[in-house]
Amino acid sequence: MKLCVTALIAAAILPFLAGCGGSGAHSSSPGAKVFASAGCGSCHTLSAAGSKGQIGPNLDELKPDQPTVERQVRNGGNGMPPFGRKLSTQQIAEVAAFVSSSTKSSKVSIAFKPDKTTIAGCEQSGKPLCFRQAFGNLAYQDGPQKALALLATDDTKIAPVHADCHQISHWIGHAGLAYYKNDAGTALSHGAMTCNSGYYHGVLQLALAGLPRSAVVKKSRKLCTAPAVNKTEFLLYQCVHGLGHGLMIYSGDDLPWSLGTCHKLQTSFDRVSCTGGVFMQNLDTTMGVSRYLSSKNPLYPCTIVAERDKVYCYLMVTSRINTLDGFKWRKTAAWCRRSERGWVQTCFESYGRDASGSSEYQPTKTVALCEQAGPNTGDCIYGAARDYGNNYAGGKTATRLCTASPVRFRGRCYEGIGTILGSLNRYAPQRKAACNAVTPKAYRRDCYRGAAVT
Repeated sequence: MKLCVTALIAAAILPFLAGCGGSGAHSSSPGAKVFASAGCGSCHTLSAAGSKGQIGPNLDELKPDQPTVERQVRNGGNGMPPFGRKLSTQQIAEVAAFVSSSTKSSKVSIAFKPDKTTIAGCEQSGKPLCFRQAFGNLAYQDGPQKALALLATDDTKIAPVHADCHQISHWIGHAGLAYYKNDAGTALSHGAMTCNSGYYHGVLQLALAGLPRSAVVKKSRKLCTAPAVNKTEFLLYQCVHGLGHGLMIYSGDDLPWSLGTCHKLQTSFDRVSCTGGVFMQNLDTTMGVSRYLSSKNPLYPCTIVAERDKVYCYLMVTSRINTLDGFKWRKTAAWCRRSERGWVQTCFESYGRDASGSSEYQPTKTVALCEQAGPNTGDCIYGAARDYGNNYAGGKTATRLCTASPVRFRGRCYEGIGTILGSLNRYAPQRKAACNAVTPKAYRRDCYRGAAVT
């Protein structure tokens, strides 16, 4: 029975315990026998089975509950086929009980594990993923703010750091949670939006690990209500957006359940922002392709989700389209025009976000990609401006895009930056001052409009 899925390389999802060769279990329970006979240990680390497989997730670290294991085995997902027809109901229940009970009592910690890896050492060794550990070590020792500040600098100087910046900031989030003694609210309040806010996502990945679904729902409702998190609208947004990522990672990309949990949050702002993290995570194929993506229709699942969930789905959708069409931008534009009525403009805002990233935030190159959107160039520039504002914390660096844009689109560009300044500043006077600091007088009304200043 060959069940190994080599694509599942991250310890944040739960594929079925794959059969990749022999492995002896330390337990004589029925579930342990299924684990051993299927050769699960060649792919997974599980101390109760004496296995040290590295292909799939480390089960001691995940500490999944029994229903989660059963659901994943039966339905598959994340690059893993379903086995509901290949294994009996009893076999699935037995192996799920074995994994859940043994990991629950395991003393293996899921917290960040510091070592002696340094940033300077990574530059010399050239080892893949080395910088993730190195920046995590810095955050663990001196706090995440110092690590994030250095990351923002090294992102522009060290090519491997730039290429992996978002994931490095995830690891700083893991270490930041440890630095603040697993207080997720406090950890979130000391983060930064460096490299598209990966820090906040990383904190929440670990904050939800090992909890049963019922406990996750309850914790999700309270997680972003702490005073430290609610100091600014931006921090609150990052918390609930990161929560969306965490829900998908926790559930093995169970999109309906993750969206349903978002819908149970306490405010409409929280609910909508949470769905953004859900849809962004749904697009991540590094751990296998979600069953809620389609190779034939790149607009899926935007076309089938509830109306209240469409906004963030369409704001992310061109990342999927570009992947499928090989970044042929005019072809991507054609797909955007096939979006549902009322959502075409939103798709082109997504196009703009991808244009900024693909051009590595070089304004003239971003504008050139936007111009391939034809009559929707303005929508693209608006979306790109929002991404520049997000990546550069709404500062003067983001306005370089507006300066490089054709005059007829500059108003929309500054409006896009204004939306980010509005999220960074809670009160109208602060928002207006932020616009005034970065925007020429001729375009301040555009910035005010984006920042919701009358």
